[in-house]
Amino acid sequence: MTAGAGMGVGGSSLLADFERLGALSSAHKRGYQLEVLLERLFRQAHFRVDRNPSAAKPRQTDLVARYGETWYVIEAKWEAEPADVGVFDGVRSRLERTASSAAIGVIISVNGFSDAAVEDLRVRRDRGPILLFGERELRQVLSSPRSLVTLLQVKREELITHGAVHLAAVPKPRRRRHQAKDLPQAGVRLLDLDRQPLPYVTSGGGFGEFAFVQEMPDVDWAFGSGSGVSLDVPVRPYDENGIIELLCRLDSMGWTSAEPRWNIQQSGANWHGVGAREFVHALRDWEEREKSLDRAHHTELITYFDTCPGGGFYTLTGSIAAHSSRAVYDCRLSFQLPGVPVDLQPIRHLFERFEAAAFSYFRPLSSPAVDRHLREVVWEVEPVGYVVSPSGLDLDDEADRGREPAEWVTGLVVRNPLHTEGSRLAAGALPGRVAESELLMCALRSHHPLEEPKAVYHLLGWEYARSSDALVLRPVADW
Repeated sequence: MTAGAGMGVGGSSLLADFERLGALSSAHKRGYQLEVLLERLFRQAHFRVDRNPSAAKPRQTDLVARYGETWYVIEAKWEAEPADVGVFDGVRSRLERTASSAAIGVIISVNGFSDAAVEDLRVRRDRGPILLFGERELRQVLSSPRSLVTLLQVKREELITHGAVHLAAVPKPRRRRHQAKDLPQAGVRLLDLDRQPLPYVTSGGGFGEFAFVQEMPDVDWAFGSGSGVSLDVPVRPYDENGIIELLCRLDSMGWTSAEPRWNIQQSGANWHGVGAREFVHALRDWEEREKSLDRAHHTELITYFDTCPGGGFYTLTGSIAAHSSRAVYDCRLSFQLPGVPVDLQPIRHLFERFEAAAFSYFRPLSSPAVDRHLREVVWEVEPVGYVVSPSGLDLDDEADRGREPAEWVTGLVVRNPLHTEGSRLAAGALPGRVAESELLMCALRSHHPLEEPKAVYHLLGWEYARSSDALVLRPVADW
């Protein structure tokens, strides 16, 4: 069977066919079969492709591919030596002859590129962008054609923005160390019973991706019929600083509220908090947090929740190594929205920056977005802390001037009445693994001034929603 025969449709078949090309003794035949293979690759990545087109006449071009409004003029080389400056000049000449000003050159060289050619490309990038693929990157996209779009976008951004020639199959993007002050401070405070501020609430607990929230967005609460949608995308922040950069990017897009909620989990302890800036402090304070643990796990889980402008919410989940590398594994953004946005460009930019999956889908929710459970018999609960908010009232009266604005208790931290280890009743009553949490952070249905604590509080019930990777829970208390 020849290299072009019996070809399958999957990415693994592409890579297997590439392996067979290396055994061909004829360089001419190998080069031709490489063009055929690349045509299949680009088609599987959902490009429109023409082989040996007339776009750059009188010179021959191996392939021209279009994705959206962008055209790619593609040259493939499999020669004994690395591609040199002459190959680059040939592609530049073809680009100048194309009718589209949006055309981009792509050179795929199995045997790599000479140092002089790479430097020439970096210096002369004003003559039109040319993107390079070596053997390692070619193998990557052959094994996963869906990654081709994202890799092309990353290469173009590196060349135009940073003047860097991107040649790495699994690149680590430039990450600057963001400071906590780059993110907004929480609009509420956490206090203990003595009204002393807390950076976060420390609770006994285990692993189970969930977060307590003050308000529960309901994407079903919208005009018209139909249901909300979800969008789930794996992202690649690489390390703790990448997580923080992702939050900064979300904030720059207007997707950070005054009260994002988060939970950092270890084996035996959970840390619940409010605020993006406070989350950064807690992440970077991991060694201090884990001092109290008898035996810390080698990773900790994060669950971060915030609301979206226009309705809905997103969760960010991931596993972070509990050592100095702070490497991030299995990180995912999950959105729950009232519908598919008309303008998708902000989401596209976010995904490109963090090498998210090129092919992700909005999926309609098949069940009600929010589940609500109200108790017929309420539980008395023991408070251990407060969530307080400023009153928002102006002190215009002359007698009140100079006084601090009053703070109101809008939430409670209470001991979990269902925290009974090994109890089937507890496990069935609360969703997910919330029963393992020693404490609950509750929304307080009837607010009261901080100076007027109540003698008795009750847990009335809870409501919750699920993203693909996390549980968002709103316990409700009253007095």
